[in-house]
Amino acid sequence: MTHRPAWRSPAWTDTSVGRVLFVHGLRTCAVTVHVVQPDRRRHRGGFAVKIRIAPPGLASRRVRISFARGGEDPLVHVDGLTESQHRYPCGALCMWYPYDPPELRWTRADSARTLLGHIVAHLVREEWWRRTGEWVGAEAPHESPAGARMAAGIVHEGEGREPILQGEETARAPPENGATENMAA
Repeated sequence: MTHRPAWRSPAWTDTSVGRVLFVHGLRTCAVTVHVVQPDRRRHRGGFAVKIRIAPPGLASRRVRISFARGGEDPLVHVDGLTESQHRYPCGALCMWYPYDPPELRWTRADSARTLLGHIVAHLVREEWWRRTGEWVGAEAPHESPAGARMAAGIVHEGEGREPILQGEETARAPPENGATENMAA
């Protein structure tokens, strides 16, 4: 007799109700939400939305929020400037350290409004960093940024950089040899 693993309920991103509630939560923030197909290589069977936001003091930005199938952690891409010490190699925002406890990062128990707040705050911090060279907010330095990102499933060895939003590509300067990036907390 073979032993079958215990049944687990599906992740919220795998249910219609979970997806509808997330979209509704974004719409309560007065943003237009478009449900789009997620990247097939990275988020097969997942869930993704595109929105446009206007962070205070910054130009309007297009945002793509993607979840892998069964995934709880969002991958957030934003158009515009991508030069930042707090971006993954694929261009996604690094808003918290992947191994932080739940109280230090966004989880599904938080609302879509809270995730939107994280995104806006991150974009404002990036702009401040570009102007002053100072990162405002907590940071989580570690010895091997690439190793932590690969372990977190954010980037896969051998994969190239993909466009931030469909049909769009922005310039991003590669880090200089020996340079390390810190991940945002």
